[in-house]
Amino acid sequence: MSETTSKASSADLMVDLIISLDGYASAEGWPGWWGLEGPEYLAWLEQEAEKDYSFLLGANTYRLMSSMSQAAAAEGSGFSENEGASLTGLAAVPKVVFSSTLQAPLTWPNSELVTGDAVEAVTEMKRTRTGRL
Repeated sequence: MSETTSKASSADLMVDLIISLDGYASAEGWPGWWGLEGPEYLAWLEQEAEKDYSFLLGANTYRLMSSMSQAAAAEGSGFSENEGASLTGLAAVPKVVFSSTLQAPLTWPNSELVTGDAVEAVTEMKRTRTGRL
C-alpha cells in the first residue's frame, strides 16, 4: 500500500527593497549598482521574463510607476528605448495595490486594489495563488 500526499501549491513572495538616506531613490543617471541596470539584475530579469508573477505595490509606488508607464508610452518621453519598453510592458503585469487612499477602479491596466489588511491579504495570496508575488 502506498501513501500519496499532495502539497498545495503556493505563491513565492519575492521582495525588492530600495533603501535611501534621503527617502528618494534616484539620482541623475541612476548611478551605482543597486539593481537597476546592474549586470546580475539584468541577467536575472532575462531568465525570469517568461515566468508568471504579480507586483505588490503601495499607493505611492503605484502612483509613481503608473505615471512613468503612461509617460513612457508618449512620444518624446525622454526615456531610452529599453526604459520605455520596460515601463510600458509593466501594464501587462498583474499588480496588487494596497491602499486606503486610492479608489477603484484603478487606471493602470491589470491593477487590483486591496483596501484591507495587507498582511492578511498577502497571507491569503500565498495560500491560494501560484507563481510569484
